[in-house]
Amino acid sequence: MRIDRIKALVFTGAGTTRVATERFVAACGVPGEVADITPAGSAVPGFASHELAVFAVPSYGGRVPAPALERFARCEGSVTPAVLIVTYGNRAVDDTFIELADCVRAHGFVPVACLAVVAHHSLMVNVAVGRPDTEDLSAVDAAASRVMTKLAASADAGAAGLFEIPGNRPYRDFGGVAFHPEADPKRCTSCGACAAACPVRAIPLERPYETDAGCCISCMRCIAACPAGARKIAGGDALAQARAAFAIRCAERQKTYALV
Repeated sequence: MRIDRIKALVFTGAGTTRVATERFVAACGVPGEVADITPAGSAVPGFASHELAVFAVPSYGGRVPAPALERFARCEGSVTPAVLIVTYGNRAVDDTFIELADCVRAHGFVPVACLAVVAHHSLMVNVAVGRPDTEDLSAVDAAASRVMTKLAASADAGAAGLFEIPGNRPYRDFGGVAFHPEADPKRCTSCGACAAACPVRAIPLERPYETDAGCCISCMRCIAACPAGARKIAGGDALAQARAAFAIRCAERQKTYALV
């Protein structure tokens, strides 16, 4: 089948999922665009024939972030080939791929490849520091080449579709995390950048120094967006202990890998 263009939709907190996705799109060798659909209210593109869709998310506790599922469910394909990209913080992707595949299949897309990319953990910041690194990005390049070769040799998306997607049903339980970003009112300039970037509107635009912890998904998007450096993850000693334990648990280097 012919692929004339790639449209990638990225949900990203700290930005590493976008880095991996942009690398993949660039390595495919056809024109492409990457749309950041993280902020609440983000528009999603339409898909034409002879286009390849890419859906990219970080794995949160082995699941797809709920706001990303909402955005992707507004996309409509027509037996459109799709690549699923999942970034993970050197632990595991668990049921992220199968949950993502179930979502996009319900809207006319056919998963033809899965790409798992190790990325710097956004919460446990002492894990997978500096990743995706050169080795990871080389694996992304190789995956892009394999995907395009596979599609060129296939009559249609159905012929290129993956028979098996990693993961289990029912999906693993994930109740969120106990740690959430907070703002230093003395440093906050009330510019509203964090509120505009938040995927779940957990930060009031008129009071951006506040955070609704019950709504927050701890994606760290607000920390990355704050130009004054006024936001950080709260947690004190409990967070420090959690990070130390997680670093021990996930000390062994995991690989970036693809299923094509």
